[in-house]
Amino acid sequence: MNWKTWLYSLVAASIGGASSAALSAFAMPDVFNLSHLGLVHLGKATLIGGLLPVLTLLKQSPLPTSSVTVTTTQTVEKTGDTVVKETV
Repeated sequence: MNWKTWLYSLVAASIGGASSAALSAFAMPDVFNLSHLGLVHLGKATLIGGLLPVLTLLKQSPLPTSSVTVTTTQTVEKTGDTVVKETV
């Protein structure tokens, strides 16, 4: 896993959790409405709903794994009819 994939996973988890929490507006319209207090409740529910999956993902994968790239260099020398290959 690299940084891009790891960050994508964090964003996807937060969006999924926040959207699930935002659905509570349909389940309890008397608490989550368009008044100031209702929007504050909706914001809190959405924040907590998005934060829980992110924290769960961070528990499983706190940092992205590092990837190692190995390169091979090949030197070819030709002396007369003999070809000498050296791999480093």
